[in-house]
Amino acid sequence: MLDPAITDFVASAPRLVKNLPRQINDRELRFLALIGVCPLAEGEILAIGCGTGQSTIVLAEAARLAGDTRVSTIEPLETQFYQTQLETVESNLRGAGVDDIVDFHQVFPDEISEIWDRPLRLLLLHAEHSPEGAETDFDEYSEHLADGGIVAFQNAVKRRDGGLVVFTEDILLDDHFGAAGVCGTIAWARYHADPSQASKFYDQKAALYQRLTPLIPFVAPGRRPTWWSRLSFKLHERRIPHQDVDPESWLRNVA
Repeated sequence: MLDPAITDFVASAPRLVKNLPRQINDRELRFLALIGVCPLAEGEILAIGCGTGQSTIVLAEAARLAGDTRVSTIEPLETQFYQTQLETVESNLRGAGVDDIVDFHQVFPDEISEIWDRPLRLLLLHAEHSPEGAETDFDEYSEHLADGGIVAFQNAVKRRDGGLVVFTEDILLDDHFGAAGVCGTIAWARYHADPSQASKFYDQKAALYQRLTPLIPFVAPGRRPTWWSRLSFKLHERRIPHQDVDPESWLRNVA
């Protein structure tokens, strides 16, 4: 049975960022709190992309409760898809009281990928909307996943996001990844150095693959959304089990 302090933290995670402009819903914030506060491997947390800091704040507080000393974030602040002010991010982190535990790197991920050498227990990717960019970020940092670590794509189940392609093709079809699922728009999976440890999750991954692949055409670069494509996306999306997760049930499933 989980420590009540952990379950209370997960349940109350949205309150940590209640005063910030909403970029991620409560269900997803609770899930980030869960995967941050329950280490399944040795290593640290790295988030590629942070927006205005909501997910970073939740992960930092989760890491602190779990006994970690640092959380790293790579955020260029300005890309072809969005622009964020450094002052805004720093103010939000400072206001939440997590600036002392967050290592903030204002660079593009590929600028430090070659010198990154620390194992990761959690890799969160949500900085890139193109399939090519998501693929590059995943390839450059997934090699640092510790045995038993979690990789998660924020906004993967969302129109225009390339994380969906990488998750379905590079993770669900990879024998090294075991338990996998979706919570809100966050797609996640657990990495195993020994493929035999992941084999019992084959049917689970196959079922999720069948439900996610119909969404891939909707994230094709240059595709112009129409009312019909939006409706079709919504219909396919409803077939994906992405509800709130129960912490204890989730931990039992991923083991």
